[in-house]
Amino acid sequence: MSVILGSGPPAIPARLAIKPHTFQLMSGRRQLQKLSPYLRERSVPQRCFATQIKAAVDDHLLAHTWLTRTPEEIIPDDVLSSLPSIPPTLAGPDHIPILLLTPSLAQWADTTNSFFEQCINRLYHKAPTSDPPESVHAIVAIVDKLPDTPSVQKDITDNGAVAESEGISLLFAKTANIQGRAAAPRRIRSSETEESALVFSFQTGISHGSDDTTLRRAVHEVGLRLANTLFINGNENTLFGTRWSYNPSSSSFAFDRSVELSRCRIASTTSSVHNSLALPLHPIGQRREVISSMGNILRQLAKHPNGTSKDPMPASSELEKELPRYIEEHNIADRRVSVWALVESPSCNPQVESDGLQTKLVRSVQAGGKLHRVMSGGGGWGKKQGLLSLDYETNFLGPCGRNEFTTLDNIFSPFCASTAQTAPPSFEGLSIVDDLSSLSQVARAGDYIQFYVSVEPDHAQNSRPELPDSREGAISYQFGVVYDNEMPLDQAGKRAPQKDLRVKPNCFGALSEKAMTYSQPIVPTRPEQEIVESGTKLDIPGCRVHLVAS
Repeated sequence: MSVILGSGPPAIPARLAIKPHTFQLMSGRRQLQKLSPYLRERSVPQRCFATQIKAAVDDHLLAHTWLTRTPEEIIPDDVLSSLPSIPPTLAGPDHIPILLLTPSLAQWADTTNSFFEQCINRLYHKAPTSDPPESVHAIVAIVDKLPDTPSVQKDITDNGAVAESEGISLLFAKTANIQGRAAAPRRIRSSETEESALVFSFQTGISHGSDDTTLRRAVHEVGLRLANTLFINGNENTLFGTRWSYNPSSSSFAFDRSVELSRCRIASTTSSVHNSLALPLHPIGQRREVISSMGNILRQLAKHPNGTSKDPMPASSELEKELPRYIEEHNIADRRVSVWALVESPSCNPQVESDGLQTKLVRSVQAGGKLHRVMSGGGGWGKKQGLLSLDYETNFLGPCGRNEFTTLDNIFSPFCASTAQTAPPSFEGLSIVDDLSSLSQVARAGDYIQFYVSVEPDHAQNSRPELPDSREGAISYQFGVVYDNEMPLDQAGKRAPQKDLRVKPNCFGALSEKAMTYSQPIVPTRPEQEIVESGTKLDIPGCRVHLVAS
């Protein structure tokens, strides 16, 4: 397998094995080798999970989503006329709306656009209260797509398995549960400035013991990358906190101020969460033990998969044989695919042979297994022979990221220091040579690893797990990664000429072309054990996460 040196951005979307894709990556700041001519460098969308969650009654949440395949035909009144009525519990400053719009409707997110102001006023004018608050906040963001549910008719992907739409998604959440971080001023931003992300956190209490009195917190958390809006409004990403002040003379809210955010975290509390995953991946090779690795670099795997021997082989050896075979069997035209590595700890139970491929993979991730995209590697000689570089990112909040969050009131307060970076970044102490030991250890000696390639989502839909029926009043949250951002262009002629706008009450969610992260609790089997959280980055075309909270 030949070696091609190169470098790329730290986040490159993936492609299906059926519709291959190129990739390569930098580890830290140093170039890494690229795995074989079967891996291609190109920005292509990926898909991720959808999340469904039943909100706890004491959170008093409200959600509404408008979906369309003909965004050019939709006018603001189509949405404004179908805004939901706000109950008294949401009418005050204790709750704020969160608006997610797709790029085709991005102009509506502009505070100078009449839609945004009319939306705020109609929402609060519908509220049955005679004493409107002095000011209200709102969060607005631009996302790549909105998730849809497959219907009897084929969706735009023409396979009925993955449905995506343009539109608007609205959520009312508790103000106290929303925190953010102001973005650095543009004049001092650097190439290392973090990319904007939305993070949704769902906390539950798990009881142990016969009396059910011992409660411990368990958290499911979803992080979502936002759309690139550089050529839409000049911002790399669009994520703003806004404030609207009430004018008694006009009996309406008017725009007061906005603050660009680099992060926004929305939390909620539920009594229980049921999670269900769909991962359209196909195994390549066999499950093998990790012999040696450092940081995100995989060095050696066991030559024999049955565990009877620890004789080492270069980490890329199996892929160098199995990828060409897979490509030939499936007649992949451009001979390039995306590859993921499932890393499992030795404590993970062996997979049951009677389970289907999807069931085994899902159970492994739910038990703490992590998926890492293979970014580069292969070839080489000496100590560098057969190395593989894995994507080490598992969440969008760094070790100190959570401590830098603050409330919206603090962000908008003129008397509080901004949480944004206020000085140019310091390069003191940075080494030109990477220190691999400073990276998170992706796979340790003794762990097990299995390689996968992505497949079209409809290949796995029959094994997609069913969710419990939603109870009345529950809110369905769906998040994911776009199936193929080139598909709408290819299928544009198949769009219905008539205006298409569907309203889905009690639904909220978004899709990303880049990636999402999912962190979940690994519930202990015994009361004295601690609850361990396990997170993984999910950037697989067509994959979905389903959470149902009640």
